[in-house]
Amino acid sequence: MKKIYNTLCLLAMLPVSMTAQAIDYDQYLKAVGEKNVSYLAEQYNVDIAVANLQAARVFNDPELSVDYANNQDWNLYMGKSWEFGLSYDLDLAGVRRARIRTARNEKEITEASVVAYLSNLRFEAAQAWGEAWRLKQSCDVMQAAVDDMRQIAQSDSVRLSVGDIGSTDATQSRLEAQALEGELIAMKAEYENALMNLSMLCGGEPITAMDGAMLPQKELAFSEEELLRMAEYNRADLKAAELSHTLSVNNLRLVKAERAMGMSLNLGYSYNTEVRNEIAPAPKYNGISVGIAIPLKFSSLNKGERRAAEYQVAQSQKYYEASLLQIHTETQQALNAYEAAKVMSQQYDSQMMSDARQIVESRKVGYQKGDTNLVELLAAQQTYRDVMQAYIEACYNRFVCCARLEKCVCCFGK
Repeated sequence: MKKIYNTLCLLAMLPVSMTAQAIDYDQYLKAVGEKNVSYLAEQYNVDIAVANLQAARVFNDPELSVDYANNQDWNLYMGKSWEFGLSYDLDLAGVRRARIRTARNEKEITEASVVAYLSNLRFEAAQAWGEAWRLKQSCDVMQAAVDDMRQIAQSDSVRLSVGDIGSTDATQSRLEAQALEGELIAMKAEYENALMNLSMLCGGEPITAMDGAMLPQKELAFSEEELLRMAEYNRADLKAAELSHTLSVNNLRLVKAERAMGMSLNLGYSYNTEVRNEIAPAPKYNGISVGIAIPLKFSSLNKGERRAAEYQVAQSQKYYEASLLQIHTETQQALNAYEAAKVMSQQYDSQMMSDARQIVESRKVGYQKGDTNLVELLAAQQTYRDVMQAYIEACYNRFVCCARLEKCVCCFGK
């Protein structure tokens, strides 16, 4: 027992870290693509489509029939018979081939849809990362403001005791510090919730810290024409719309094939026992039959199913044209937003933040000397926070606009 007690005491003295290692943006996006639960579930649609394609390759099953007949053999002695038949439906119109083409198109559409889902997921993940970074930077700015205000409140308490300032200024500085602390607590709660959202997007991987002080700002140096061509070539949803048109064409072929004339082959064998009736006796014998069956497709006179398939072909073509127009519009809008956000972010530089901070420090010195009143100091601090917050918002907007443009042309990671 003493040995166990010493071991527990030793473990209790070891430093234990309750926070996970900080994750950077590239690691985060990789984890989203590999561990996001919704995306993993979406990938099963591809497996389902592959299985459906495999099922579409099946051939028609033959039919086996067995018949027994008793011609009142128990009283008229007319004998008994057993018949065995085998039939098979021939695919003369290419129904199986059309079914395979349709299933293959559905698989390709599913694959394109999964790629589009991943693109939207990565954009959502980028937005979540940018939001968490924005809240983290806001917390840092507010923490610095709280620390400054605490120092001022403590200094004012000392100055009040020696009679350098009045009780009003000391009380106001203390209340300002408490108000800023309340705002900081609310910001930290929002930041913790943002980290939880990042963890959810990573499939539940614990994320308690973000690695990197700045957002990764990319420079998309492409012309509008190049971006539109990239969108037309890369967008999975446009490819899905194009494949949907091909699918509707193959559905029409399948409808025509199923309505075409078919044929089935029949092969039969029968065994008949001896007829012992005195009036019409007959020996036992074996019989073989071969025949064909042609269904009379009167249902083909109803052209409703075929017309519906033809309308679906025309509809899918219009959907493709609408998707192409929407992609062009989204890309142009995303490019305009990105260019505007880039210009706005470039307006802020280190000199601007340094000047704003210098004003605060000058006001603090002036306030301690009695040359500046508390209202002017608070105004300077508010101006500094506004400048920093505007800079943070500009960086966040540029990052999100860049991610949206990347999503529009599907060039994440390129």
